[in-house]
Amino acid sequence: MGGFVGVLVGLPLAVFGFIVMRNPMRLAFLSPLSPGVEGYYQRMVLDTSMRNQLRVLGVLVCLFGSSILTASLGAMLKARFLAAISEELWVLMGLIFCVAWCSGLVIFIWQLFKRQVPNWFAMWRAGVELGPIEMIPSVTPKMQREALFFTVSLLTLAAFAALAAVLHS
Repeated sequence: MGGFVGVLVGLPLAVFGFIVMRNPMRLAFLSPLSPGVEGYYQRMVLDTSMRNQLRVLGVLVCLFGSSILTASLGAMLKARFLAAISEELWVLMGLIFCVAWCSGLVIFIWQLFKRQVPNWFAMWRAGVELGPIEMIPSVTPKMQREALFFTVSLLTLAAFAALAAVLHS
């Protein structure tokens, strides 16, 4: 029963993380009770730095869901290699988190020294007050290239983690 619940939790998380990685604007669907949040997310997604940070968040959610899914399937099917793949996905997720956290810290310190620390509350309020932006096309070619890069990178790293887990076990 626990394996089935794990699959029901892991699969939607993995799919949602993958969708957010491909298009960070999908995070706006998490706040249906907050009117105007779409404008805030649009302004975040239009900024390359913020967009890529949201893509990394999507990668982490995708890896989290994938590790839950593979661990649950491994328990249900009694397949040790799936449990090993799940452990390697946890290692990969931890490495990506540490790199992202350290990069964010370095960027924050750099902005602090340059006195350019963003005021997040003011950005949120402006996004809510001004509302969504009419932008055509909604996904630019640069955004498409970034999405392709993140997709190929995630799948390659996950494949290497799975291969290492299978070869190690």
